[in-house]
Amino acid sequence: MQPRLALCGNVFPADGPDAVLAALRGPVRAWTDGLKAAGKTGPFGFGLHFSARAAAEIAASKTLLEDIRQALSEASVPAWTANAFPFGDFHASSVKESAFLPDWSSPERSEFTVQVAHLLAELAPDDDRPLSISTCPIGYGPKALAHPDTLKHLLFTAACLQHLGRQFQRDIILAIEPEPDGNFERVSDLATWLYHHIPQDLLPQLGVCWDLCHGAVVGESASEVLETLHNTGVRVGKVQISSALAIPGHPTSESLALLQALTDDPYLHQVRGDQPDGVAASFPDMPAFLGLPDAAKWSNLRVHCHVPVSRSEYPGGLSGTPWKEAVSQCLNAGIRDFELETYTLPVLPAEFLAERGQVGTMVDESLSCIQALKLDTR
Repeated sequence: MQPRLALCGNVFPADGPDAVLAALRGPVRAWTDGLKAAGKTGPFGFGLHFSARAAAEIAASKTLLEDIRQALSEASVPAWTANAFPFGDFHASSVKESAFLPDWSSPERSEFTVQVAHLLAELAPDDDRPLSISTCPIGYGPKALAHPDTLKHLLFTAACLQHLGRQFQRDIILAIEPEPDGNFERVSDLATWLYHHIPQDLLPQLGVCWDLCHGAVVGESASEVLETLHNTGVRVGKVQISSALAIPGHPTSESLALLQALTDDPYLHQVRGDQPDGVAASFPDMPAFLGLPDAAKWSNLRVHCHVPVSRSEYPGGLSGTPWKEAVSQCLNAGIRDFELETYTLPVLPAEFLAERGQVGTMVDESLSCIQALKLDTR
């Protein structure tokens, strides 16, 4: 079975139906046109992304649903996966920790996820391959997992997906996505928890979304992930191909200035690295690290900032974390569902886009993924 590659839709605004349609009719079509110009005809998937408001409005309107279906068809992008991690406007002026809210202790998170799953089932191509919906890592920090309602909401959602799967005759997976400083940071810890807490009849509906950028930041190897998944039987909804920023040696004044430029964007940029004495440490966001008087003496820095996977080197000694070997190991393990996720493209400093602009960079990234996945796209 050939791998599938989708472009994660959270790189575009999706706060309302008009924004979703504008993305599909504009930059998404320009992206597929760019791939066709490079001799790649696809098909390439599109990872649906709706805010809660957009999802509710589309679900309530057959006309809007058909408009989305038509726009997907015109852009030649089937939808087999969705990103339901962000609940609100993921392109607001400040997102930060609010991207995790409401977390899984709230019934709103469950209701939103089921609504997105229903839209995905309505819009998905008519085949027998699984559908997936990614979601937040239970919550930000440990609080959500300890809440008495969290497991109840997860089990209810899994049961809803099971029912929805029977209705549409589809296999639908809720893919929980570990993230630095989330309730789960590591895929292996999440898979172990799911194995011990989810009844066997519902476990097929609850799996993992494995983001390679996040794994690089927290230092989790592909071998560790794959071994745990094999031992627990927990499923992979999808692997998100992504790359984090890294400084292998000590940061320079130029690299610190580039990191400073990132603090103006809407997102959290968690930092992991080694202190001058070699002891590992972490920061919940970039400003806390940059405020250190000895920041230039740290080493082995990894920053949660998604950067184009088509590049490995940036100015100032910055680099992108490697991802191709992990993808190769995934393929060897039988994983077939992948999604390109560089949601930061609209806000990255110009130095990171190499004068290719957002759509050109997405084309370059996709070509790198196609090569790594050995996709037959003629």
